Amino acid sequence: MKTEYPLLKIKDDGNPFVLNIYLFQNRLIGIEEDQAFLQLFEMDDYGTPTEYFYWRYTKTGFSNLLDVKGMAVLPDHPRYKHYRLYMMLAELELKIKKREWRYRLR
Repeated sequence: MKTEYPLLKIKDDGNPFVLNIYLFQNRLIGIEEDQAFLQLFEMDDYGTPTEYFYWRYTKTGFSNLLDVKGMAVLPDHPRYKHYRLYMMLAELELKIKKREWRYRLR
């Protein structure tokens, strides 16, 4: 399965962003992306989504939900409950587990 494109793209009413769900290390990662700009999979000049995830993994830990700024989606995020539900449904539909929090490489 090619991992350079989102497995799922979720857009709901009232949300200016789209939630793209990618595969990384055989785990799901959801990223909130702004469709007014290039999305992660469209930025070929800067590398692939997989390369981004590996680069990010060397800098900081991250879990399975990232916001439009690349920060973790925490409970105070306005779409937190929706995104968690979408990730749970993606796990069930795709039969792939979501990524758990991991700290950077040492």
